[in-house]
Amino acid sequence: MAVPSDYTVHLIGHGHIDPTWRWRWTEGFEEVRSTFTSALQRLNEYDDVVFTASSACFYAWLQETEPDLIDEIKLRVDEGRWEIVGGMWIEPDCNVPSGEAFIRQGILGQQYFEKTFGKRPTTGFNPDSFGHAGTLPQILSKLGMENYVFMRPMPEHEMNFPEGATFWWLANDGSRVLTTAIPESYNATREEVLDRLSRVTHWPHLIKDQRHLLCFYGIGNHGGGPTKRTIEALFNAQRDESLPKLTFSSVQHFFEGIRASHQQSALPTIDTDLQHHARGCYAAHRGIKLLNRRAEQEIATAERLSAISTTIHGRPYPAESLDQSWRDLLYNQFHDILAGTSTEASYEDAREQLGRARFTAREVSNTVIQSLASDIDTSEEGNSIVVFNPLPWETQTCVEAPPHVYTELGDTIHIVDDNGR
Repeated sequence: MAVPSDYTVHLIGHGHIDPTWRWRWTEGFEEVRSTFTSALQRLNEYDDVVFTASSACFYAWLQETEPDLIDEIKLRVDEGRWEIVGGMWIEPDCNVPSGEAFIRQGILGQQYFEKTFGKRPTTGFNPDSFGHAGTLPQILSKLGMENYVFMRPMPEHEMNFPEGATFWWLANDGSRVLTTAIPESYNATREEVLDRLSRVTHWPHLIKDQRHLLCFYGIGNHGGGPTKRTIEALFNAQRDESLPKLTFSSVQHFFEGIRASHQQSALPTIDTDLQHHARGCYAAHRGIKLLNRRAEQEIATAERLSAISTTIHGRPYPAESLDQSWRDLLYNQFHDILAGTSTEASYEDAREQLGRARFTAREVSNTVIQSLASDIDTSEEGNSIVVFNPLPWETQTCVEAPPHVYTELGDTIHIVDDNGR
């Protein structure tokens, strides 16, 4: 029978940040600055402590306003004491975005982390998202991520994990990521984490013979991170022989422990969506969900048309404009915005930002369409209608000509193509 000393509890210093929720993004910006500053102070004070944080957007914000903080974080990343996870621009809703949007979350996030810190995260991290689409293991693995951390749906009452809440998550194409649910919560005060340590080895959702366990600590949601009071209490707890072995650690080291102590073929496998949490959110704020989908489509259309124009005319590809549109869209796929759980004031910001993304995409598309249309001979008798198909496949559909094209032609309208048919 296992005794407490047989277990290793990986203490994960964290400060969950909702950049928009019951507050607007401007307050979220300050959350990021104060939480990251506090975390760096704790790392300076305690040599053993490790801090874990996600979301390329947060680091990009600080790089513009306080580049010295980013330089300090770089040093801690190189030391292995600041763990970057997630690999995405933000922690998105993981049900509503299109597959292409999930990919862009990862591409823009991973590119930023590699450029800024010289490395790409290998652990996906969406602890507060309200369910997870079954296509994600394929996307995550192709973005270079081997592991995944989530919390919702919670094993306690929202989803049944019959063999335990650490498992291989398998996509339809055979891609898989080693996945784990966070026990109880991604937040913990001093009192909460000490209480949790007394029962973490008895968590009912451990896999068979699991000896490496996760335990998050730190103030979260409105930021905060680990406090000196909590860290001191954990140092004291390390001397308590009735508790498991406690180590200040990272989620990467936790997954390494799982891989080293279990035959990978013997780990459970799940090949479905991870559902459900807060289902009612997906019937809320229809308007923001509609704006999201339209922005996804319009930005993708602008990209395709720009690629054609660059190929045919050699026009410079508007990469920065389109990347900014994607960043505007991706931020507003944050799980508390897109799911529909934020304050009304924050949706004013979201509508404006998504409007900017859409207008920029339309500007790009119009410029390209006008350029391409100028190459078409429309000198034949009658009125010409030029139709573009921005989809990456052939299609047959109805086209409605604007009224001014045919009102002067009388009652009889004849439509022919460029071959007279």
